[in-house]
Amino acid sequence: MEECPKVSPPRPTRDGRREKPVRFEIMRLDDATGTAVDSTVVDAASVKTIVQQAAATGQRLYIRPAEQ
Repeated sequence: MEECPKVSPPRPTRDGRREKPVRFEIMRLDDATGTAVDSTVVDAASVKTIVQQAAATGQRLYIRPAEQ
């Protein structure tokens, strides 16, 4: 997979605490077998970019929330 953008810093909540950014595991799937070829963990802001890149090249992805 291509290099992902940097992870965005935690955002402040109403009470001033920092919330953790939502993270997703994205796996690129083999066209023939559907098995995961490689994977990466990214923040929510990066998912759209990666999905658009995969759509442009015809890659299949599996996306799920990353374990914290």
